[in-house]
This record gives sequence, C-alpha cells and structure tokens, in this order.
Amino acid sequence: MKPPSGHKKTLTRLSQEVFNTPLMIEPAKAEVIVAALYDRLNVSALERLDGTTLEAKEMLALAGDARRSYENWKPFHMDDEIAVIPVDGTLVHKYGHLDPYSGMTGYDGIARKFRAAMRDEDVKAIWLDIDSPGGSTSGCFELCYEILKNSQSEGGKKPVWAYVDEQACSAAYAIASVCDKIYAPRTGMAGSIGCYLIYTDWSKRMDAEGLKTTIIRAGERKARITGTEPLDKEEVVSLQAWVDDTRRQFAELVAAGRDMTVEAVLATEARWYTGYDAAEMGLIDSVMGQDEAWDRLKSQIGQDA
Repeated sequence: MKPPSGHKKTLTRLSQEVFNTPLMIEPAKAEVIVAALYDRLNVSALERLDGTTLEAKEMLALAGDARRSYENWKPFHMDDEIAVIPVDGTLVHKYGHLDPYSGMTGYDGIARKFRAAMRDEDVKAIWLDIDSPGGSTSGCFELCYEILKNSQSEGGKKPVWAYVDEQACSAAYAIASVCDKIYAPRTGMAGSIGCYLIYTDWSKRMDAEGLKTTIIRAGERKARITGTEPLDKEEVVSLQAWVDDTRRQFAELVAAGRDMTVEAVLATEARWYTGYDAAEMGLIDSVMGQDEAWDRLKSQIGQDA
C-alpha cells in the first residue's frame, strides 16, 4: 500500500521527537510508541532502562496489545457495568470537549458519551453524576429529549439514574428530570425550573463619558437590544414572551420526565429545594447517600440480567 502524501515527513518529525532528545514521559508509554512504529522507524531492538532488551517479535506483541487497548477504549468511566457521565459546572452548547474542562461541561460531550453508552453491550446502566447550577438553554432541551426518549422506550432500555452531588439546578435539573431515577443527599439542591435574560443598558454611562452611538436600521425592530439605548416597551414585551416560552418548554419537559402536571411544575415559581423538600415536591425520588443509591442501581441491573 502506498503511504499517504507527507507520510515520510511525518515519520521524520516523529523520530526527531522521540529519539536523541530529552523526554518527559513514562518509560512504559515510550516503549509502546516505539513498538507501534518499530517497523516503520527501522528499530530492530529496544534497550530498556533496566538492562533488558525488547526484540522485534516482542515489540510486535506490545504494539498489538496497545492497538487492542485503543480499539476497546470507551469515552466514559465504567464501573460495575455502569457508565458514569459527569455533569459538572456551567453547561454550554458545542463545547467540543468530551469531559468537563475549565469549570464547564458541554451538552455535546454528554450526548456523545450517552450515545456510546447506549450502544455499548458492556454497559448495563448509566449514572449521571450531577453538580451544576445550570447554563445555556441552547442544546439543553435537545439532549434532554434524547435521554427522555430512552426512558420512555419499550424494550432494550438501559436504566439511567441521576445523582445530585450536590447541585442540579436550572439546565442541570432539566437533564436530571428526564432520568429514570433521581437521588440526592440531604444537602442536595434541585429545581430552579425557570429562565431569565439579563439586559445591560450602557446608554447613561456613555452619555457621561461623552460617547454617542447612532444605529442605522433596516427594519424597525433591528438592533433593539444592543445596550446602547434603553429598551422600549415593545422590546420588553417581546423579551418577556421569549423567557416565558422557554420556561413553559422547561416545565413541559420536567412534567414528562417526573410524571407531574405542567401546572404543578410552574407552581414552583423557579424555586430550588434541598433534600427532603425536593423529594416532597416530587423533584427527586428520595434522599439517599451516593453509595446506597449506587448499590441500589447495581442490584436492579443484577435482577434484570
């Protein structure tokens, strides 16, 4: 098979990075790298730091082990046949990272892990470990309805449980609400089923600093929320309708996931609740320690097997 264009240059650069230069990597990992490319780099043997030698046949076996390990790699941590998906910090749309990073978790990363866990025959259940105050509306409902679809499916379903450790509010609660079960400690916070929009009017500060902005509009309602002028009554009404509609969608989602009426969800008026109060409101199933909830899930999948 003919190597792709630039293949030799790539190997040359790799050789320069690996050989005859200081490395900051575990020796075992370096051995795997060399073993995986030993035939392409013309390495006939590898002298180890302990004085032993890896011959070509042994490097081939090591490379095979590394390849199989890569092929069996899972995008989530797994324990007791349960896939664990963390939902930490601020939730954002199109983050591009599989794991929580820099205090944020992407809906896209959660979705990719969830889909992979659903396809994986080794996975018998999914555990969402939630500690988040919420985040962006964009991307949230799409993810939630994907999880809800699994919860309401007939046959082939995998249990999806959420544990509030220690916060599942707003968008994070939206995700928890569509799981089969929600458990939390006494101090766990859940709820805040609402929406808001922050508008900052800079016009008075600009006047004080002698700055003037002129907006040339094509369309009467264009650029009415730039912050360089006060909101007019029509825009206030429009923005209020927007957040009201989002709250209504949120309430409908929670009602579907928690078997509540939309009116009961709206009646919470976006309050958050802790522990037993959250359970009494129906926002969580029960107050329970994490170990106990985990053992209960293990027991369930054991009975289903």
